[in-house]
Amino acid sequence: MKIRVLGCHGSSLPGYNTTSFLINGNVLLDGGTITSVLTAEEQSNLEYILVTHAHFDHIRDIMFLADNLCSLGKERPLIVLSTPCIIETLKQNLFNDAVWPDFTALPSSDNPVLKFMAIHPGHNISISSLKVTAIKVHHAVETVAYVIEAGDVSAVFIGDTGPTEEIWQAAGTKAGLEAIFVETSLPDGMQELADKAGHLTPASLEQELKKLGDLQVPIYLYHMKIQHREVIKQEIARLRNSSIHTLEDGQIVQIGAL
Repeated sequence: MKIRVLGCHGSSLPGYNTTSFLINGNVLLDGGTITSVLTAEEQSNLEYILVTHAHFDHIRDIMFLADNLCSLGKERPLIVLSTPCIIETLKQNLFNDAVWPDFTALPSSDNPVLKFMAIHPGHNISISSLKVTAIKVHHAVETVAYVIEAGDVSAVFIGDTGPTEEIWQAAGTKAGLEAIFVETSLPDGMQELADKAGHLTPASLEQELKKLGDLQVPIYLYHMKIQHREVIKQEIARLRNSSIHTLEDGQIVQIGAL
């Protein structure tokens, strides 16, 4: 599984992209940054987008991607997967012919640019060469994490979340787990705000990682608020956990053999 980090930040400034991961060249996990990074050819190769939740920094570029794909004349629709609740939020508030055209009916209802497909928490589906399971986590709005398996290896992508339980239980028992991608948005000094907003700090991340027990697996941090990034990194360093790595835009993470 080849994971290309298109964006990994929890806010936006020049040179810092919001969240999106490209998996094996044709599957996106979240869509905060797509069209400003991928070429037209790379965009046309996309087949699926897994959406963790409907906050704008995770979905923004799906709008512009749909517009581009319509102009490019992509023959097969791009499938956007998430829970029924999240899909309904996208339909009502984004692709509603008011904020943005409804690309599930363009260029025609028989040949749309986008199709929405529901994935129910606790169930798994197969897309491309991957098996995907959605698991609910605790955030300000409905949000899911994804367990993604490719052959005998797997990775866990935890979208925005505060302290939660089920996804850590799933990670702790998942065979072939080689990576966990998890947010850490705010510094310890903003713990009260983090709790209200459904985010993690280095201190609460440390408590969450204890739920893995003795399992040792690389932990990749993302979704830091840019203004607090250096403080968060200093606080992470004080945890003295060699399994923790901070992601950068443009980074490639290889899971399993090439």
